[in-house]
Amino acid sequence: MSVTAAPLTVAAFLELPEQEGQKIQLIDGEVVTMPVAGYVHERVKANINRILTAWSLANPLGLVFNETGFELDEHNGLIPDVSFVRNERLRSDIRGPIQGAPDVAIEVVSSETAAQLERKVSLYLQHGSKLVVVAFPDQRAIRVHLPDGTARRLVSGNTLEAPDVLPGFSSPVDAFFE
Repeated sequence: MSVTAAPLTVAAFLELPEQEGQKIQLIDGEVVTMPVAGYVHERVKANINRILTAWSLANPLGLVFNETGFELDEHNGLIPDVSFVRNERLRSDIRGPIQGAPDVAIEVVSSETAAQLERKVSLYLQHGSKLVVVAFPDQRAIRVHLPDGTARRLVSGNTLEAPDVLPGFSSPVDAFFE
C-alpha cells in the first residue's frame, strides 16, 4: 500500500524556507521549482514591465507588479513574471500574497514545460484574470488568452491591445523583445 501526501495548502507553502537561487510556486498542492531565469528572460520581463508601467503612469487604474505572489485558492499560489491589479482590489492592509488572480498575468517562457504553462494559464483564468499574456522570446511571439477560452497569437508587426482590461494600452509586439 502506498501513502500519498495530502496536497500542500498555500498557508503551509508560505511557511517553507526560501531556497537561495530558486523561485517556487504552488500548483495543485505541489511545490514547483523554477530555476533562476537567464538574461533573455529577464530582459523581456524588464521590457514588459517598462511598457506596462509607462501606460499605468498615464492611466492610474492600478499597479504593475513583478514576481508578486497571488493566492488563487487553498492549493494554488502563483507568481507571474509581471502582473497588473486594478485599484479597487488593492488595500493597504494586504499581508502576504494578493488574494485571487491578477487582472492581467504575464508569463515569459524560458524553462517551463508546456503542461505547467497550460495549467498556469488555466488557473489564472479560472480565478479571475481578464487577460493572460504568454511571451515566447525564442519565437518573438506572444499568445493572448481571454476568459472566454479564446487565444490568439501575435508576432512581429502586430500590436497588443486590450481595451476591455487596459483601456488605451497599445504596444507593438516587437517592443517586448527589443
